[in-house]
Amino acid sequence: MRFTHPDHGTAVVRLAYCTNLHAGESLAEIREGLQRFTLAVKRELAIPGAFGIGIYLPAKVALHLAAEGGREDLHAFAGWLREQGLDPFTFNAFPYGDFQRDGLKEDVYRPMWTMPERRRYTRAVARVAAFLIGDGHGTSRHISISTHPGAHVSQVQSTPERHDHARGLAQAVVDLVVDHVRGAPPVVLSVEAEPWAIAGNSRALVEHLALVATRAEALLMEQHEFTGRAATNLVERHLGTCLDACHSAVEFESPGDAVSLARVVGCMGKLQYSNALRVENPANNRSAVDALIALDEPRFLHQVTGLHPTGLQTAGDLSDLKDTLASDESQALWNACEEWRCHFHVPVNLPEFAGLGTTQVHADAILSELLADPGSWRTPELHVEIETYTWNILPGAKPDGLVQGLVAEYAHVLDLLRAAGWTSA
Repeated sequence: MRFTHPDHGTAVVRLAYCTNLHAGESLAEIREGLQRFTLAVKRELAIPGAFGIGIYLPAKVALHLAAEGGREDLHAFAGWLREQGLDPFTFNAFPYGDFQRDGLKEDVYRPMWTMPERRRYTRAVARVAAFLIGDGHGTSRHISISTHPGAHVSQVQSTPERHDHARGLAQAVVDLVVDHVRGAPPVVLSVEAEPWAIAGNSRALVEHLALVATRAEALLMEQHEFTGRAATNLVERHLGTCLDACHSAVEFESPGDAVSLARVVGCMGKLQYSNALRVENPANNRSAVDALIALDEPRFLHQVTGLHPTGLQTAGDLSDLKDTLASDESQALWNACEEWRCHFHVPVNLPEFAGLGTTQVHADAILSELLADPGSWRTPELHVEIETYTWNILPGAKPDGLVQGLVAEYAHVLDLLRAAGWTSA
């Protein structure tokens, strides 16, 4: 979906949800998910024009479609998307595959950005994306691809290794620049800070992206003979931030700081509009603490951060928090926190969930700030992607309730857009 504002000239907001919540491992499964869920949501919302989608392509599908042997399937998929009125403007290239499997946890980062497989996968997604949007991209349109900063902290042992991850990202940026110079639409590699990643918050991501940008500029000058100014301009266009509202909230960033930091290096690649869990006053809220611990599950990481008078308390997963609370000393530290926040994506329309609070206000504030100032995007478009990938593990979730759940999420975001004066175009 595409939105404009009478006071903001040619600025455009595009809205989608990420299809990683019904991730398919084959092209047939991906189409089945789009048919069963995405088209049903499109019908329910009854919004005219193309319906934006954020596509998750696992590596084996992306690599096949980008190869010569996948050309026929790619043409057929592109034609089917156009026939159905689906607009794939943003892509998720974070998980390499098997995203919805138990035991994923830290493996979601593999292959890491030191591994050539990560670069090949990302370029394949970019090439598929460029083909799928067709010839109508024009000069005002870009594709956004979200990815992780390199690795989980447990997978990196030294500063030189962190620099190796930055080098891998820089090489991917160069790939995107080269493809664009050859005629492809601009693709923004949108890197997200992830709690307990090597860039775990927005400030750390700025430092990481600054290193990536410097390396990418040097590679463009050394390998492709761009001038310094041209190299800088191209990197600024193809490297950006994926600001995940859930992650930002878990790190107790203010919405204003999160938005400001997201535009320091490169451009605003996209906003993942997402919602985390919170426990207020945990020392006197045992039922909420128990409800949070009960959400421990084997598939995804659920990092927890506590706002303590002396700083932040952190746990790498809900299971780690449970073990930590078994110690009287550690429990006292955590109970002294004003609030806990947990990286557990829950429906964005809910201010409360399963006896817990959510960080909906944080996500709303980030979106509202971005909507009020298109000049801060550093791109002609703001890509907004609803990302609640946990529907399959939510307590009481039913497969036949997914469509209505997504519709309710869209209703909340659409209300925010309309309240800010943005209307569908």
